[in-house]
Amino acid sequence: MGIAARLLPLGLLLFAATGQGKDKEDKAVFTQVVAGVDIDWTAGTLTAQAGAAADMRMPGPNAARPGAGPGAERRARAQAEGKLAAALRTMVSGKQLDIESVVKRATVIRTEYQSDGGVFLWLGLGFARIAPARDAQRALKIASMPFAFAPTLASGGREAPLAFATYRPASECPKDAVGIKYASKGRLELGAGDARLFDSLAGAAVVIYLEQSQP
Repeated sequence: MGIAARLLPLGLLLFAATGQGKDKEDKAVFTQVVAGVDIDWTAGTLTAQAGAAADMRMPGPNAARPGAGPGAERRARAQAEGKLAAALRTMVSGKQLDIESVVKRATVIRTEYQSDGGVFLWLGLGFARIAPARDAQRALKIASMPFAFAPTLASGGREAPLAFATYRPASECPKDAVGIKYASKGRLELGAGDARLFDSLAGAAVVIYLEQSQP
C-alpha cells in the first residue's frame, strides 16, 4: 500500500503530461504558416509579426523612449499588413475580396518597444472580420480534406460558398454534425438526405470537424 501510494502522484503526473502533449499535438495540427503569417484554423485568426528600426531623424534620447517613434510603428504595421495581404491572396484565391481594405481591419495585439527606438508589433485579423457572416446552426464533419477558408458547398446540382470555415478535431465532434464528402478543389458535397440544410449552410460561418488534414 505504501509503495502504491507513493507511485500514485507520479502516475497522475504522467497522465497529465500525456494529456497536455496530446492537446498541443491536436492544436499544432490545426495551425499553419502561410507567407510568414500564423493561421489558427480553430480560432479563425491570422497573426502577422513585423519590426522596424528607429527613425534616425529623431533625436537620440527621444528615439530610445518607448512610444517616441510613431514612424517606426507605422513602418512595422505596413510590413505586417503586407504579410497579411500575401497570406490572404493565397487563402482566398478566386474569392472576390478587397484585400487592401480588409487588412486595414487588423488590430495590434502586441507591441514591443526596443531601447534603441525600434518597434516589433503583431497584427491580428479574425476570419469574421474578413467575411462577416451569421453562424451556421449545424456543424459539418469529414474524414479528411485540406484547410480551405471558404469551401464551396454542393448539393443536388446547386453550389454556393461558405462565408468561411473553422476547423476542430473530430474527437470534439457533436452528435448532430452533418457528414459531408470532399470532392475536389474545395468542393464539399452534402448527402442527398441532408439537401434541406443547403440554404442554412450556404454563406454562413461553419465549423468543420476533421479527422485529418490534407496538404
